[in-house]
Order: sequence, then C-alpha cells, then structure tokens
Amino acid sequence: MENCIFCKIIKGEIPSVKIWEDKKVLAFLDIHPINPGHILVIPKKHEPDFYNLDETSYSYLMDAVKSLSKKVETIIKPKKVGLIVAGWDVPHAHIHIVPMYDYHDVTSKSLIEGKKSNPSTEELNKIAEKIRK
Repeated sequence: MENCIFCKIIKGEIPSVKIWEDKKVLAFLDIHPINPGHILVIPKKHEPDFYNLDETSYSYLMDAVKSLSKKVETIIKPKKVGLIVAGWDVPHAHIHIVPMYDYHDVTSKSLIEGKKSNPSTEELNKIAEKIRK
C-alpha cells in the first residue's frame, strides 16, 4: 500500500528499531510505547484487518507474537504481558505486545494524564538490544 506507514517501515523507507524479522513478519519497538519493550508485530503482506489474513498468515503472525511475548516476559519481567489488536491508527494488521505493570497499562489513561512520555532513540535501542539477545 503506497501511503501505509507500516509498509514504508517494511521497505526501509522509514526507520524503525527492529526486534525480529523474517520473510513474512516484522517486529519493531513502538515509538510511543505504553511501557519499555512495547512491540508491534506486523505481517509484511499489507492487509488492513488481521481477521482477513489467510489462515497460514494469521497462524504465522500469532506464532511470532507468542514467541516474542515469551521473550518480553523473560527479559523485561513485567507483571503481565498484554496483547492489543486495535487497528485504529494504522490500517495495516498489527498486534501490540505490551509489558504490563498495572491494569491501566493497556489503556491510554497514563498517556492522557501525562504520567508517561515517549522514550529517546537511545532508550529504544537499549531495550531492543536486551530483547534481541
């Protein structure tokens, strides 16, 4: 898709802090994370809605999400690892993997109240290096 920001990230036209990549899936850190280690996992094939992916692509995407979620749990050590499938901001299927310490970590309450701010590129790279190992 020509104007899709995720397709541009896949093509390397927009920089990202990649966590994992293969021929079908890309995982990278969210630049507006709920908590450090917040990952977006996307299929490389453009599809606006995850439920419209063919069965093989859907299963492959979810296997990647499961594997990366276990890494987040082991390395980041949050109280819980949450998943969000929303699709409002970017019309390209994607799953958010969110390290959670509080119930409201999967709501926008903390950002709206100004309790959290976006990390620097240096902070993103440090957390990415931990997860990649």
